[in-house]
Amino acid sequence: MNQLDPNSRDRLVSIAKGVAGALPFIGSAVSEIMGSVIPNLRFERVVIFLKTLEEKIGGIDERLKSFEKNLQTEEGIDLLEEGIIQASRAVSEERKQRLARLVGRALSEEELNHQEGRKLLNIYRELTDQEIVWLIYYSLNPVLGKGPHTDWVEKHPEILMPISREMGAPSEQHERGALQDSYKSTLMQLGLTTERNRTISLTTLGQMLVRYITDEAQDKS
Repeated sequence: MNQLDPNSRDRLVSIAKGVAGALPFIGSAVSEIMGSVIPNLRFERVVIFLKTLEEKIGGIDERLKSFEKNLQTEEGIDLLEEGIIQASRAVSEERKQRLARLVGRALSEEELNHQEGRKLLNIYRELTDQEIVWLIYYSLNPVLGKGPHTDWVEKHPEILMPISREMGAPSEQHERGALQDSYKSTLMQLGLTTERNRTISLTTLGQMLVRYITDEAQDKS
């Protein structure tokens, strides 16, 4: 199927709208704007995003009511549109889940804060999955012995384990180290982390983003 063909595109949009409409809680609120928002490819990623958003919103009546109310505004539609567009480009399952948490939290607040939600979505768009892993790492409270930091490193050793830059190390190792440095640098450039006395910690903005992309149970997935 050629996804750039108008007929194929219309068919895919129709399928995506049907999936959205079938969601029992948020479906009716989002299905009508699907056709004008989804890019011409990767509809399956949008479906996964919407199903995750449904899980985050549908189980709590107060959040669902706020979601439906906020989606009647131009600001609310703007946030959902940005979430759908980012979801269409998201590759990893974790990225889609965190994006759904971010959009779900922003749209289910009793009073919609469009500027705050938009700013965090814009920052999230700029971050790679590896940088998000580092961001969450810096959010964890250090403890003596085995704790959250250790568990997170064990879950993402290829990203978080220190990389030696000693003389004679393979060039590939130095390149991996340079990438690791760039992840940390990006977080600082975006105002998400700060360094003091050689210790890196989250800024208030960094704490906000982590709060939006992780659920209330502190599920650092």
